[in-house]
Amino acid sequence: MKQLKYLIVVFALVAIAGCTKFQESVIPEIDVIFELEVNGNDVRFKNNTEGASNFRWDFGDGKESTDPNPEHQYPGKGKYVATLYATLANGATYEGSTVINIAKSSPIRTDDNSLTDWDEIKQHVLTGESTSGVVNEVKFDYDGNYVYVYMDLNVARNAGDIFDFYLDTDNNAGTGYLSGAFPEGGYDVLLEGPVLNQELAVFYHEGDQAAFSFSEQSISSYFRVGKVENSGNNTRFEMRIERGKLKFLTGSAMRVGITITKGDWSSQLGRAPGDGQAAYLINMDE
Repeated sequence: MKQLKYLIVVFALVAIAGCTKFQESVIPEIDVIFELEVNGNDVRFKNNTEGASNFRWDFGDGKESTDPNPEHQYPGKGKYVATLYATLANGATYEGSTVINIAKSSPIRTDDNSLTDWDEIKQHVLTGESTSGVVNEVKFDYDGNYVYVYMDLNVARNAGDIFDFYLDTDNNAGTGYLSGAFPEGGYDVLLEGPVLNQELAVFYHEGDQAAFSFSEQSISSYFRVGKVENSGNNTRFEMRIERGKLKFLTGSAMRVGITITKGDWSSQLGRAPGDGQAAYLINMDE
């Protein structure tokens, strides 16, 4: 590239020196240079191009920006070609491109005091006939470190209701508890407790698959409840589960079934998936 610049500059000077009757218009050359920083689906672009008067970014996913140093969130895993177009005062435009590889990540943040990031989750969603009772909607997402859960429920935040998360963490019905409540899974891990009160115990299944025999484990800081929104008898909340702290959860798939029971265990309030449905399969092979 340095040699090419040198040749262009020399040629332009020769043209100027040799002209006596005509005026030559010399188009200046610039290098389109930029850096980027990738954090999950978010990419920060730093434009180091000099000599241009206007810039336009094509992010390669159908979105554009005229901000010289934009930040952009890609829709998900994939390969994208980002291009910066730099326009000079004389109208000449130069461009530079780079390939950006986005690995599977999640837009969910449980420390941002907001549930709006869940609007982006369209794939793993249970609603309507896929839920029952007080459960209006459940969403799941994941990345390399966590499984994320969102729930919209017709319950009061401080009711003390008991949540049971049946997890087939190795997606293998040949291990774990076989429950008629959620077919097609063998439940290796049970999480149980009033999660809205920040309580959720961990149990691992032991013994015969037909036996409800779970042994409580001592695992610290394996889950986190993020934003909780409550309006009357409607509560929406999010939580995350650390994959590396529960057995088998670092694998390529899991199944999950959720029940909600009154705090005095007198009746079941709702479940996801709905009555008679198999546990929900989450493929995590990206």
